[in-house]
Amino acid sequence: MEKCIVHFLPAMAGDCILIELEHPDCILIDCGYKTTYNTELRPLLLRLNAEGYRISLMIISDIDRDHIEGAVHFLRENGDAEIPAIIPVDEIWINGFFNTLFPRLEFKHREIDELSLEERKMLSDKLKSLKMSFPDEGYISAAQCKALERLCVQNGYRVNCSCPDRIVKRSAMRYSEVATNRISIAGCQIAILNPGEPQLEALSRELDREMIRWFGRDYKIQQSDEFTQLFELLMELYEEPTSSEPIMAMSANLKSWLGTSSLTPMNAVNRSSIVVEIIYHGRNMLFTGDGESADWVEFLAPIYDLIKISHHGSTKPNIKLLEKCKAKHLLVSTNGGAYDRYPENELLARMIFSGTERLHFNYDIGQKQQLMALQDGYGFSVNFGKQTIIL
Repeated sequence: MEKCIVHFLPAMAGDCILIELEHPDCILIDCGYKTTYNTELRPLLLRLNAEGYRISLMIISDIDRDHIEGAVHFLRENGDAEIPAIIPVDEIWINGFFNTLFPRLEFKHREIDELSLEERKMLSDKLKSLKMSFPDEGYISAAQCKALERLCVQNGYRVNCSCPDRIVKRSAMRYSEVATNRISIAGCQIAILNPGEPQLEALSRELDREMIRWFGRDYKIQQSDEFTQLFELLMELYEEPTSSEPIMAMSANLKSWLGTSSLTPMNAVNRSSIVVEIIYHGRNMLFTGDGESADWVEFLAPIYDLIKISHHGSTKPNIKLLEKCKAKHLLVSTNGGAYDRYPENELLARMIFSGTERLHFNYDIGQKQQLMALQDGYGFSVNFGKQTIIL
């Protein structure tokens, strides 16, 4: 059977997964932070390049820093797509501000080549005000998103070329249509399950609402560095969802963990995450980004070989997923650092009760000892730390 190896990398509080397929193809999903790229991803890419591999598809599931920052540093160092310094990259999927949101009809009439002096002064004043309100860098990074888009253009990378209208977006309207809307890349059949039009519309609506609040109903958009900074600061208004309750795994009574989550909902940025189902020579894999499974549960298969759980082990976005699907391998990407309340106890209980065979965490977690004690009684195995999963 053709090789299929999933490299589940430690990515601090972020995501970084590389799928090593039959020579010479790989699929890279997210790149974590700069540290992730330097310490984990870069050495793996150099090794694969030396063996004659290439990145047939690179997916950035959303523009949170924990997904995109490492990608900016990777592509900057990789340089020209025709003569890459690290490894060849055939195609990149990313839904950025400038290649996805602003081409939409609701923003087209606001585009302008040059702002007036009065408009530039207003923009400068608002930026100063926002920077005072948000002194930290935050999680959403429109600046890095724009940097990535520029790097792709300047260095000749193919972006969203396999997707209709050059936007990574679900075309299927019902489950029966998923098979006919798959995209063939590197021997894989890839279905885009999210975002759909409702998720992109919701994100656009939220951004438009904030622009109106700060600049009035007649605001204009200019593709400039100042506007990039503005979008970064505005999107920081959508705080990363976090559980309000600390993780307390003192008991190994699994049923007692149910009902303990605050069920914090996802924001519009997370709900627009790219979610893909990848079928490769009989293996069925699901990668969920930070998406809300209630948005795309109707498009899911009942059984997967591998599922990457959404949003660092938060309960709310995974409830419908775990009610609908069973998986041999469930992956939770979290280090218990920035997201020190994840993975939530309730999510862990739901994962085990779903009948999964193997749980994978790319770091040790606070509930490690309890999970290890539960293995025999519930018929699953658990693994911690950097992993290579052979499917």
